[in-house]
Amino acid sequence: MANKRINWIRENAGKITAGKYRKLVGAAYTAAIYEARDLQAVHGTYQFEQMLLDNIRLGRPDKLEKLFRQYASEEGFSEGTVASDDLRQVKNIFVALVAMIGKSAAIPGGMPLEEAYYLIDTYTQHAEELTTAEDVYGLQYNMIMDFAERVQTYQYPGPLSPLIRSCRDYILFHVNEPVSVGDVLAFSGISRTGLNVKFKKETGYEVGAFITKCKIDEAKSLLRFTDRPISEISSYLAFSSQPYFQTVFRKVTGVTPLQYRNSF
Repeated sequence: MANKRINWIRENAGKITAGKYRKLVGAAYTAAIYEARDLQAVHGTYQFEQMLLDNIRLGRPDKLEKLFRQYASEEGFSEGTVASDDLRQVKNIFVALVAMIGKSAAIPGGMPLEEAYYLIDTYTQHAEELTTAEDVYGLQYNMIMDFAERVQTYQYPGPLSPLIRSCRDYILFHVNEPVSVGDVLAFSGISRTGLNVKFKKETGYEVGAFITKCKIDEAKSLLRFTDRPISEISSYLAFSSQPYFQTVFRKVTGVTPLQYRNSF
C-alpha cells in the first residue's frame, strides 16, 4: 500500500501541485462555515477532547468514566458532519478519534510507539466491519478505556529518558526472542552498572527483572485473549522449557498459567 502511494505521488506530481483539491475543499469549507455562522452552529467538543486526551496521557481510566458521565448531560455538544450517512459519519469520527488518541495521548503517555500504531490499526479495521452506529459507539467507548488502561501499565516512578525509553522499546519488540541483559547492554552502548542504575531509577526495575516482567505481561495477554496452548506460549516467549515458564509465571503472578486463563 505504501509503495503504491509513493508511486502515485511520483507519477502525478503535476496534479498534486496544481491545487485542484485545495480549490474544491476551499469552496466547500467557505460554504460550510458561512452557513455555520449564520445558524450559530458550533462543534463544542474541543474542551472535552482535551480533557479526554489528558486523562489517557496520564493513564487515568477512572477519571475518564467521570468525564463521560459529566458530558452525557451537557448541551451544546455537537460533532461536525463528516459523511453523508449516519453509519459512515460515526465510523469517520471513530477513525479520526482513535488516531488522535494513539498519537497525541497514548504515545506521549508512555505507550510504545509500535504497540500504539498496531492498536490504532486494529481498532480501525474492527470499526469498519461493524454494521450499526450503536456498535461503533460501543467500540469507541471501549477503545478509549483500553488506551487509558494500557498507558496506565506504562507508568513509571519518573519520566523515561530517551535512552531508557529506547531500551524499553527494544525489550518489548524482542519479547518473543531470548533477549538478555547483554543484548540490551550492547544496544544501549553504556556500562552494565550505568544502565542498571539508570534503568532502575526510571522504571523501578533492573534490566533483567524488566525483561521477565515484559515476557510475563505478554504471556498474560496471550492466555487471556487467545486459545494458544501453554506450551506454544512458552516456546513463543523463548523460555527454555514449559516447566520453567510455569515456575516463573507463578512466581510473578501468584497463580499458574492455567489458573490465570481460567479466571477469564
